[in-house]
Amino acid sequence: MTPIPLQTRTKTEAVYEEVARRILDGTLEPGSLGNQEALAADLGVSITPLREALRRLEAERLVLLQAHRTLSVSPLSVQEVRELYAVRLRLDPYAAGEAALHARPETLDAIDALAERATETTTRDRLRANREFHQAIYRASGNRTLADLLDRLWDQTDRYRLLALQDEQHERSAEQEHRRIAAALRDRDRALVEDLMSRHVDATLRLVEGHADVR
Repeated sequence: MTPIPLQTRTKTEAVYEEVARRILDGTLEPGSLGNQEALAADLGVSITPLREALRRLEAERLVLLQAHRTLSVSPLSVQEVRELYAVRLRLDPYAAGEAALHARPETLDAIDALAERATETTTRDRLRANREFHQAIYRASGNRTLADLLDRLWDQTDRYRLLALQDEQHERSAEQEHRRIAAALRDRDRALVEDLMSRHVDATLRLVEGHADVR
């Protein structure tokens, strides 16, 4: 989720960002129930901005609003993750291929650095680091519409990505794949980088599909 600068955020936007963050990083667990008034008190706001934020989150399929001021965090779904990754399997390789053609040398240096940096110690930091690597490639494509669309997809896929982060072997493989992707970008090898990115995204999908928490 792309943060909104503090000086321009409304209270509703700030509440939206915080609740979305708690959902996406697993603080609010999939399928869990909550009371809107209790959540508003925890956030230090009135019920009005919370309800407005929750309506936005409901439109994004992250929460379900129920009667009696109850909300539930949307459960993880095999159908949803397949739909999300079906789009990413098309767009991520395309963005990487465009980056191979259009990225500036200094941008490639930054992507190399992101691929080579030390593994973060916390799950939240690993989630952030993974997203920063992919976002750098999206921006390097030179297509802002494509980058914005993929950013929005990440807002919905982050909580599935958390499941992959629990698998240490997958994470080690993912780090190696990042380095190979960065090297292919450096070589301006569009066909190779598209293939590597497709395999990279598909590997996460296969892992998540088999996870017991996804029904």
